[in-house]
Order: sequence, then structure tokens, then C-alpha cells
Amino acid sequence: MSSLEYLWAFILFLLIVTPGVDTADRPEPDIPTHVNFLRSALRGRERVLSCADDPNVCVDRERNPWGGSTCCFRKLCKDTSRDSNNCRACGRTCGYGFVCCDGNCVDIHNDPRHCGSCFQECPGQGRCSFAMCDYSG
Repeated sequence: MSSLEYLWAFILFLLIVTPGVDTADRPEPDIPTHVNFLRSALRGRERVLSCADDPNVCVDRERNPWGGSTCCFRKLCKDTSRDSNNCRACGRTCGYGFVCCDGNCVDIHNDPRHCGSCFQECPGQGRCSFAMCDYSG
């Protein structure tokens, strides 16, 4: 079996064991099972806090340990400084190809102050093209 076939088999496995489940209505257990472990690994370090019963939970520093600029959107607390679907305010979506950097929608493919990712500046007077500084394609 080639490495590409192994990759497709792994992707198929992940699709089978990680169905799209709305976790807003039920909390994840403290000790993850193997399926929950895979789901959390796929999500990375995403922080999920439900605000279905009380929208003020997002702004309460004692109940929302991550603090920052947050709002309650569709029963979940959203980080309005980094979430491209809730940039600066709940429901304010960045356009296609734009990313939310500190509450501002920026084009990381062409912005020399955010080249490739948020706050990745091109040195000197460098230009940003295709998310790379001083790219001369």
C-alpha cells in the first residue's frame, strides 16, 4: 500500500469515528474516550464554552477563564479578536480569504503587516504576495 493510500484510509477512518456532532448542548467528559480524544485532537486547542442558558457567561471573568473579547453567538462563546465568523462583534464575518487579527479582518495573502498569519510582518519595506514576504514569482 502506498503512502497516499494510507493517507486516504486514515482520512476515511477519521470521518467515520468523528461525525459532526453539535457539542453545544452537552459538555465533553473530563476524561476523553478514544473517540473524544481524536475529536479534540482534530479541533486542536479550541476552547468551547456554552452560553445557552446565560449569555453573560462569556463576559464574566470567573466563568470564562479565557477572558478577552468574547460574545455569545449561537449558544457558544466566541472570541471576537480571532474568530473570522465573529470578528470584532458577534455575527460580523470576514470576507473570503480574510482572517480576523485582533478584531480586524485582514488579507494575510497581501498585507505586509500580516503576511501569511496575524502579526507576521515583512522586514523593512518588504512586500507581501501569496502570503510570502518579497515573493517574486
